[in-house]
Amino acid sequence: MKEPLRAKAQIFGPGFPPAGAQIEFEVGDSGLRVKTAEINDGTPRWSAINLAKSGWDGLQLRLEWKGAAGTYSLATGDAEAIAAIRRFSAGKSEVNTARPDAATRAWSNSLIWGTVMFPLLLLVVIAWQHQRIADWAVDLIPVEQETKLGEIIFSQQKANLKLVEGESLAMVRDIGGKLTRDSRYKFQFFVTEDKAVNAYAMPGGYVVVHTGLLQLADTAEEVAGVLAHEVQHVEQRHSLRGMAQSLGLYAGLSVLFGDLSGLASLGGDLLKLKFSRDHETEADREGLKSLVAQKINPSGMRDFFGKMAAQSKLDLGFLSTHPASDERMADMDRLIKALPDEAQKAAPLAVDYAAVKASIAPPK
Repeated sequence: MKEPLRAKAQIFGPGFPPAGAQIEFEVGDSGLRVKTAEINDGTPRWSAINLAKSGWDGLQLRLEWKGAAGTYSLATGDAEAIAAIRRFSAGKSEVNTARPDAATRAWSNSLIWGTVMFPLLLLVVIAWQHQRIADWAVDLIPVEQETKLGEIIFSQQKANLKLVEGESLAMVRDIGGKLTRDSRYKFQFFVTEDKAVNAYAMPGGYVVVHTGLLQLADTAEEVAGVLAHEVQHVEQRHSLRGMAQSLGLYAGLSVLFGDLSGLASLGGDLLKLKFSRDHETEADREGLKSLVAQKINPSGMRDFFGKMAAQSKLDLGFLSTHPASDERMADMDRLIKALPDEAQKAAPLAVDYAAVKASIAPPK
């Protein structure tokens, strides 16, 4: 007596979903054994089973039999299972090699579309519309989830930061508070002792400014321009969109469904993602709007970016992720010139910036 063989296959029939179900079956000398709704229907003898080739390439085997509840069909493409079925059923079952009937052809076509064509078509659509799909996923992410991701990333970075208090922090938080007054995010602003001319924002509203940037700036309006720009990267969810586009759609979906572990493990690497030209332009334009709305002279943004572009010998970490191209600077000039006269003549911020710079310890 030959040893029975167990394998998996797709089954259709009474008690199973219309699209079929994956089940485990057993073949032996007497016939087939599979779990069905009607227990007697699941143990047909080989003499009651009809075998037929199926699939677009004829490499699958279909087993059909009639039970008390109706007709069942089991399909497998497992070579070992097919060989065992043919071995056990030799001389005991009717083998049908004729052209499959309409129902079988429909089932085969459905199988081809379901297992081959549809996934292939889906991949083509994703490749074609990757950015739109990523943006769609990001737009669905709750603010609470985004804030949680930012909190995790900031907690990882905090150990490497030399956070400072005093006048510089008070100024940054005061200006930042004005720019985020009506935001859906609860922004948190920090100043760290670091000679690199840099500032960056994390998802959810965590913003860090280096003392090197404050030293390079000459007015509070220039600092406000940088903060307005960074705030808009958060408001427009540019970091999340960059993650979804650079790290794959999985990144956006991970945050959407609450799985932050994989993204959070990347930590500081997420902060090095470069923003796209479109994102930089949007942060410039929306940042200028927020400066005007808070009656802060918008020329400070243009002045500081121009100053950074001119200081090519400095360690300008900010420019590595926020490149100040000639086209971008020209666009900023056009936007500012188009603003009302009163916006360009806004009163200076009530900040003694010379005192703020004097309070900052010389960068090491």
